[in-house]
Amino acid sequence: MRRPAYWFRGTLLALCLGTAAAQPLAAPDDQPPRLSLPASAGGQVSFVIYGDTRFTREEAVANPVARRALVERIAAENPAAIFVGGDLVYRGNITDDYATYRSETLEWARRKIPVFPALGNHELSGCEADDAGPCLENWWQAFPELRLRPYRWYSVSIGQDILAIMLDSAASLRPQSAQHVWFERQIAAADTHYKFILVVLHYPPVRDAVFPRGRDEAEIERYLSGQAAVLHAKVIVVGSHVHNYERFSRNGIMYLVSGGGGAKPVPAFRMSGELSQLKTSVNFHYLRFRLENQRLDCTMVRFDAADQTGNAWSEPDRFEVSTH
Repeated sequence: MRRPAYWFRGTLLALCLGTAAAQPLAAPDDQPPRLSLPASAGGQVSFVIYGDTRFTREEAVANPVARRALVERIAAENPAAIFVGGDLVYRGNITDDYATYRSETLEWARRKIPVFPALGNHELSGCEADDAGPCLENWWQAFPELRLRPYRWYSVSIGQDILAIMLDSAASLRPQSAQHVWFERQIAAADTHYKFILVVLHYPPVRDAVFPRGRDEAEIERYLSGQAAVLHAKVIVVGSHVHNYERFSRNGIMYLVSGGGGAKPVPAFRMSGELSQLKTSVNFHYLRFRLENQRLDCTMVRFDAADQTGNAWSEPDRFEVSTH
């Protein structure tokens, strides 16, 4: 399988440093970062995706018990990486929210689990619409090892089989916009080199119709639908923003909503062909992905914050995507 030149440069540097799992490597300064993580022996890998954690001391806007329980459970799984689909904090202009994130995820840091965030609307909360600089600075400073500044979107390769494309829902995703052009190039370059492409963004392109759309996330579905017939890689799109869990399939592409990281719950109506058909209205959760034998398995790991039986954890939905 032929790899692009930048992939070889990043991989060689990772082997020289020997610490790629803890210190992902940035691409050249004139391009959004292309980060790299090695797979374990045999190509197996496990990672987590979820969003809407809302790290903050303001307990009225989040459930800190659920948020901390999810963080602890994820740490115990010791995944190769954690992807956060936005709204990591409640107010992006308050450095104390990021301090809460750091204090509650000390075990992630101790285990050297790399965290890859996507921008959500709350990362920009508290800043003027025409001056997001102070909020972005807080976000960049929270993840100095990723070397994201001055970019708001980037990509992460996991071993030889998976590419994760991290988008910014608050920036334009319309055709011909800088982000959309970059996104199309990422898909085109990755399609014949990777078996699986993950697209992670805050506003989910597909979700129950009762919820209003954000900005331009529909352009992601529109573009992928037009490419579905010719794509070789299997594509999974994960959004957050809706504080619940949903699963849809459109043109062979799986669309997930994973917004149960701790933010105040929002009921899901499970219309428009939603596949999980969960009966629970409150779904604090994260998604566990495992790659093995050309198959990507996904499990929704749910925490019941109201449980009184001592059995708060369950796995009520799972599916697999295969290259065969």
